[in-house]
Amino acid sequence: MTVSKRPSRTLQGSIIPIHYNLKIVPCPVNFSFLGVCSIEICIAEPTFIITLHAKELNIQTASTRDHILNGYNITATSVSYNVEEETITLEFPEILHAGPSWILDVTYIGLVNDKLNGFYRSVYTDADNNVHQLTTTQFQSTHARRAFPCWDEPAIKATFSLTLVAPQGVTCLSNMSVETITQLENGMQEVSFMKTPIMSTYLLAWAIGDFDFIEAYTSGDYNGEKIRCRLYAPVGLADQGHYSLDLAVKAIEYFSRLFNIPYPLPKLDLVAVPDFAPGAMENWGLIMFRTYALLIEEYGSQERKHEIAATVVHEISHQWFGNLVTMEWWSDLWLFEGFATHLAYIVVDELFPGWDIWSEFVKRIQEVLKHDSLRTSHPVEVGVANPSEITQIFDEISYMKGASVLRMLSAWLGQNQLLLGIRKFIHKYMWSNANTDDLWVTLAEECKVDVPGFMSKWTRQTGYPVLSITELDTSTILVRQSLFLSTDDVREEEDTLIWPVPLGLATASDPTPRNIMMDTKEIILKVDTTQWYKFNMGQTGFYRVSYPSKTLGLLGQTFGTEQLDTANRVGLLTDVAALVASGIAPTSSFLTLLKYFEDEQDYLVWAEISIRLQELLAVWLEQPEPIMNGLKEVQRRLFTKIVKRLGWDCPEGEDSAIVNLRAVAIRFAGRAGDPEILAEARRRFRAFMKDKNAAAIPPDLRFPVFEIVLRSTEGVDEYEDVVNYYRETFIPAEKVVALSVLGYGNSLELVRRTLAFAMSTEVRTQDILSAIATLRSSVVGRAELWNFMRHHWDVLYERHRGDIGFLDYFVVLSIESFSTLERYHEVQAFFANKDTSEYDRILATCLEGIRMNILWLERDCMNVEEWLRSNGYLATEHGSIENLSIGHNNNGLPAKAVIQDLGAANGLLGHDLASGAAAAAAATAVVAGRPAGLIKGGMSPSVSASITGTSSGDSSGTSTPANSTHYPQGGLYSQHGTYAQSQVYADIAGQGPEEQARQLLLLQKDQQQHELRMQREFQLQQQQQQQPEQARHGQGHGYTHDPNYLNQAQDQRPRSLEHDMELLSMSGDYKF
Repeated sequence: MTVSKRPSRTLQGSIIPIHYNLKIVPCPVNFSFLGVCSIEICIAEPTFIITLHAKELNIQTASTRDHILNGYNITATSVSYNVEEETITLEFPEILHAGPSWILDVTYIGLVNDKLNGFYRSVYTDADNNVHQLTTTQFQSTHARRAFPCWDEPAIKATFSLTLVAPQGVTCLSNMSVETITQLENGMQEVSFMKTPIMSTYLLAWAIGDFDFIEAYTSGDYNGEKIRCRLYAPVGLADQGHYSLDLAVKAIEYFSRLFNIPYPLPKLDLVAVPDFAPGAMENWGLIMFRTYALLIEEYGSQERKHEIAATVVHEISHQWFGNLVTMEWWSDLWLFEGFATHLAYIVVDELFPGWDIWSEFVKRIQEVLKHDSLRTSHPVEVGVANPSEITQIFDEISYMKGASVLRMLSAWLGQNQLLLGIRKFIHKYMWSNANTDDLWVTLAEECKVDVPGFMSKWTRQTGYPVLSITELDTSTILVRQSLFLSTDDVREEEDTLIWPVPLGLATASDPTPRNIMMDTKEIILKVDTTQWYKFNMGQTGFYRVSYPSKTLGLLGQTFGTEQLDTANRVGLLTDVAALVASGIAPTSSFLTLLKYFEDEQDYLVWAEISIRLQELLAVWLEQPEPIMNGLKEVQRRLFTKIVKRLGWDCPEGEDSAIVNLRAVAIRFAGRAGDPEILAEARRRFRAFMKDKNAAAIPPDLRFPVFEIVLRSTEGVDEYEDVVNYYRETFIPAEKVVALSVLGYGNSLELVRRTLAFAMSTEVRTQDILSAIATLRSSVVGRAELWNFMRHHWDVLYERHRGDIGFLDYFVVLSIESFSTLERYHEVQAFFANKDTSEYDRILATCLEGIRMNILWLERDCMNVEEWLRSNGYLATEHGSIENLSIGHNNNGLPAKAVIQDLGAANGLLGHDLASGAAAAAAATAVVAGRPAGLIKGGMSPSVSASITGTSSGDSSGTSTPANSTHYPQGGLYSQHGTYAQSQVYADIAGQGPEEQARQLLLLQKDQQQHELRMQREFQLQQQQQQQPEQARHGQGHGYTHDPNYLNQAQDQRPRSLEHDMELLSMSGDYKF
């Protein structure tokens, strides 16, 4: 008999699984489980071996039998493990003949781990302080192999029958409805589920634990029968799920109608899981979410309702586009994630037409436009081979660039045509697998245009173009496209790239966009340049536009009229912000453009203004205090005006956009130090915390008020109030708010407490990154987070390397905000001898981003100072501060030298990271192992009587006495965090301002040299001390802020058993 082969990327192509019969028996005593797996397989070619995926599974028995030839059973004689490939190979003493009737029986012991993937455990406490245990799964992308031996690739589909053994009274959930429940004598129950449709292994899921639920049903109009939809949540929280459950019912109805295919399963469950690594996961019929991504109280913020709607609809769209039709291999991940994102926006726009969801989309894609302008970006379609590579492509390029180019395609074809093509595609490939080319061919057949030719350039080329406009005369313009790079250093060979660009040109006389396709390097167009004109009208194209300054002014004058809608104003603003960061335009042009927005009314525009201002402030963070104060004054004047207009209180029934605008305005006026905002925020904070008056701070204002208060005080009382609020509230969204603002603590002590708290058992692994993300907003927090990561990297890496995306984002949060050459070299030196294979893409991206920040700052710092002074934002009594730092890096190098240095160091970027030891060695001598507290890269002395200063909040800080124990700028910390007294003092009392400035410059130089000497001595002493310590303990870093900083937290967590397999009892513990 001939059996067809199915292609496999890593396994034998001659063996095909047809059906898995799986039984899981957890053993909570030692966090292990027994698995019994019977797999119906077809063998296409005679073989002695069977190879399949398995990771951290201890195989007990393995045998095969031919269910047609009763009694013919062959037991495997050996099991070999390939750790690198994550496979096991079973060897049999007899040849297994070709045929479709084989069954592979495997019993094994696995781990209910704490890694938030595979089969893992979680725990939560309800409002009555009852502790609940639960276990659940997360199999995407390659973690099903942690729970059962399988062919763990998306193209190798099969059906599944699952049985779970659990204590009686505990809820058991899986993809399908429960078929039978058998009560066992020992207080356990055996729950069996209906057989699934054919699907990929990563879509199988189950959960065992204590849940409450609410339910609703679809109308049955599109399915022939009503579909039961339930939302499961931790005990006491199910009532916060009504909003999401209602969305789910509507989304099922919509997609059933859109695709003309009924929802394929008998039920749909949405499950809020206390510990969950991704935001959500589309398991077929059992969609998992973080509690924060699914649950919202009735009075929850409008912004969160928008986020939840997009997430819920995205995951439900996958029930067809991803589950019914599945990617052939992970290189096509973008197609299914990009389309799910695009479809979610279409549905949300129809369900909530007043939300202006496409303007939100334009706002959201700015982050991916930023990342895709780096050389370290990757194409939308990217080849992947191993699990670490697969994990790294779950990024903004796959999701949001994918969605963006599909939206561009939709604008070109027409949305209705695109949706008809998608419907045809799903009908053609349902129950099977498909790739990107399959979709383009189907769309081309449906729409009668060359879709593959148009889309291949956008999905297979890295990056995107910028259109540079040159006005030849008053009626003619030249449009030229070139690769847009955030560093504006396009090489000659890169400048040959061409994209098919839909121009979408609108003019003052004809605001309806003309759909001109530009598929050449240059094009000449007839346009009246005496009036405004705009490309990419509607912002459906994935590119930037650089206008002449005169045209930019004409476009700015349209603000306040109805000629350019919200999406176009956001697009214009973000294009200019990106162009100034890259050096194509001066930063002053962005600051000038902001003046046109003073009377802006739209929340989304103001939200984007706040983001672009914070981007600028983050790069300038360690610049002299007068400059930072000037930039913050720009921010204060913009946002305070809105607060005065809107006030603090929300009238009942107020439009959600106004609610959101008020929150943004209060937050960023408060960030800029407006005294009235600070006073009102503190008053409301006291009423909320001390008087327990919940109405004092409505939900939309809690994050802004908490942040403002923590930023503007150095006391610990307010910090303790927020920590206690985190501990006391059981509302997931409120926990996230409280946790996220702790990083704004305005002192070194509070920064360190935040780091310690984030790593404690009070914070779930999934929430650690939320706790530390805001530390980057201050000089103190930025430096301390970097020091923390370096000194505890080995522990962090060992503990979290298996957590989806954790290391990637920890690296991002710790380094991406840097803007000095010293920090750039520190990062290179630190990672030069590390195994970066699990996060090499993100590390290269961060290094390129730091390089962009350095070049931007060195290029435009004088430009910004001049703009601030000429526009009245820089106090004249400070005079020029050019000689303090403007135009130089902190080693006194001119900007040109910095650029040359970066060019030489650039060899460590991208794929050369691991081989950059030689270049990193030079930097290591100066920067590697720098003790906590030394922020030489950001030293910007205040013109005051002391050379050292304390910095907290957004600016470079105010001066403090030389012997202050506060966090000093340019100071040096010893091993235990104590300040090493400076030997350089300023004795300039009675001197004039100019002479004081000159003296301070000289002292600054001496201080830097002194600190370098101390640093080198400290490093030498540390190396000498660590050598005997390492010999005794066999470990790396000896430095910590506190000897028990991480170790205590590690000991308190439930111990992972990954390294204790040999200690597990292998027989006698499990009875059936």
